[in-house]
This record gives sequence, structure tokens and C-alpha cells, in this order.
Amino acid sequence: MEKAKVDVNRNNMSSDYIDLQDLFQQYLKRWWMILIGFVVGTLLAGVYTFKLATPIYEASSMVYMRGSGEVVSLQDLQIGAALTKDYEVIFTSRPILEEVIDQLDLEMTWKQLKGRVELTNQDDTRILRVAIKDADPKLASEIVNKLVEIGMESVKEIDSKEPYLIEKAVVDWDKVSPSHRKNLMMGAMLGILLVVGVITLNYLMNDTIRSVKDVEQVLRLPVFCIVPESSSCSYKNLPQKKNVEW
Repeated sequence: MEKAKVDVNRNNMSSDYIDLQDLFQQYLKRWWMILIGFVVGTLLAGVYTFKLATPIYEASSMVYMRGSGEVVSLQDLQIGAALTKDYEVIFTSRPILEEVIDQLDLEMTWKQLKGRVELTNQDDTRILRVAIKDADPKLASEIVNKLVEIGMESVKEIDSKEPYLIEKAVVDWDKVSPSHRKNLMMGAMLGILLVVGVITLNYLMNDTIRSVKDVEQVLRLPVFCIVPESSSCSYKNLPQKKNVEW
């Protein structure tokens, strides 16, 4: 008997694998739970996006860095494009950022302001794009314009020609964050993944024998016959014997 028990336990250990078809059937049986996860996730994402999240606005300005030569050659253009990297460092230097904070009376440190400044350079150009994101669109445009103004004054000390301001920052009331569609889709996906994860975990943790296939996998023996369960065989339906008093 002990040997038989050992063999069964070994068979149990060797049958530890995931039946993907059976797992998929579990998903189909509990489709309503997945639907609830989709709806709840979408609703929670909508509440956060439309009620709790702070809208963020962006203001940007573009500056053209002019070289010292009168005639612009291909080599001069390549050098000028490389110089914009130096100008990016100048625009985000501590003295310039601190001056911007002082003139606008901002309640932040120069490191905090530096982390919010976005500087990009278009390929093969001397154009430097300066952008700021803030919850106040008017303040964002003021910071960008002041940063460009002070930065251009500092650049003039390096280059013999003053940079040219292509585009001044204006107040833009179009929100760049949060994205309604993106947040709703993410909320729906997270809700579905959470429910699917719970169903999968419950399936993996459930080691009860539920079908003939489970019996064959555990015992490694074929099933020759099945005794169907009938409600007429229930103990509750059997006639109750009456107690006879003597």
C-alpha cells in the first residue's frame, strides 16, 4: 500500500503542467467577470482622468542659432548644428535658470526648473526648440519667453551674431496631458488583466479533481466506466424511517 501511495504522489508531481485549453475554458466560463473588470477599470480611469488628474499645458519657442560667417556653407551648417548642443547646456545652466526664477518670482529651485525644460534640436538645422510643461498655460509661456530672452543674451557673448528668435511662446489652451483615450484604454486593460490574473491564479491553486481527464492524468490509469450522479440517489430523497416507540 505504501508503494502505491508513493507512485501516486510521483504521478501527481509529474503532472504539474498547465492545460491551456482548460484554462481558456475557465476564461470563457467567467466571461462576465472579465466584462466587469473591463467596465470597472474604465470607470476608475475615467474618474481619475476627468476628476482627479491635473491638466498639463505646453508652451514652446524656437531659436535659430546664427554663425559668425556671412556665407553659410555645408560645413558651417554642420558646425552650427553641433553648436546647438553647447547652447542647450547654456540655456539650462544654473545662473540662467536662477535669473529666470528671480525675475518671474517662481516658487521652485533651479534644479526643479531644469527638470521641466525640454530642449530639442531638429536634425541638420540650427534651430533650438525650448518647451515647458505646466498646469498654468500662461505661466508656461512666460517661463519659456524669459528663458529664451536670458539665454540669447548669454549666447551673444560666445558667438559674434545674436541668435534669431523664430517663434515666441504663446499661451496654448490645448492640454497635452492627461490623454483621455490613452488613460481609458489603460484602465480597461488593467481591469481585464487583473481579473484574468485572479482567474489564472485560482486555476493554478485549485488541485481538486474535476473531470475524467484529471483522474487519468493523476493516476496514469484509463477510466473504463463512469457512474453518473442522479438527484434521485440523493440521501435527502430517500424515505425516512420513523422511530417506533416500544
